[in-house]
Amino acid sequence: MTVVDHGPEFLAALRTIVGRGGVITDPDLWAEYAVDWTGRWSGSPRAVVLPSDADETAAVIDACRRFNMAWVPQGGNTGLVGGGVPVGGEVVVSTRRMRSIGEIDRDAMQVSVGAG
Repeated sequence: MTVVDHGPEFLAALRTIVGRGGVITDPDLWAEYAVDWTGRWSGSPRAVVLPSDADETAAVIDACRRFNMAWVPQGGNTGLVGGGVPVGGEVVVSTRRMRSIGEIDRDAMQVSVGAG
């Protein structure tokens, strides 16, 4: 997918989905999202987006599709092969804010939690 700079329209669409604090465009603030755990792979994202649930994540991905913007998923950013690093100006979609805690099932000794 070709990365295209859509400027304020694209960023405004993302902010509408995740809120103003859920979109990071300042290089000083997104630096930790631009390098893998080993420090071997690094890049520069167009932005870092922090959805807080699956619905926001789907809406962010749809916005990327509508604006023809490439994106990279990023969980804990602990990979060793650079798969979560934005090497071509992609948008990082981080699961860091997905911290929901579901119902606790004591009988099954399980709980569903968000990816972050």
